[in-house]
Amino acid sequence: MRLTGKRTFALFGLLGVLGFAAAASSADSLKVTMAPQSGSSESGTATLTKEGADSTKVVVNLTGATGQQPAHIHKGSCSNLDPKPTYPLSPVANGKSETVVKASLDALEKGGYAINVHKSAQDAKTYVSCGEIAAK
Repeated sequence: MRLTGKRTFALFGLLGVLGFAAAASSADSLKVTMAPQSGSSESGTATLTKEGADSTKVVVNLTGATGQQPAHIHKGSCSNLDPKPTYPLSPVANGKSETVVKASLDALEKGGYAINVHKSAQDAKTYVSCGEIAAK
């Protein structure tokens, strides 16, 4: 079959869209499962997406969360967290947070980090949800 005119344009346009979709593959993002802690029911996901060479967008979505809750990326695991945050995240407000951190996705994917959500600013010692960034 010989393609001409509009058909050729449509085919190459479709291939361009498919190529773009393939470029936005899982190599540019990572999904972290957020599990409840301290008897809470707050669970969900955190999606980390590459934003240039040295930044990562972190989007947290939790069910069961209410109000404003501090959130951070810490060194360590959910069971052994360094209490000092490595990267602050925007507070989780009614289950949602979106932040761009100054760390490459590649650096975060080396492992040794966890995303942690605190009960409140007043009760920051109580962790209500956590997810480990698995090593690639």
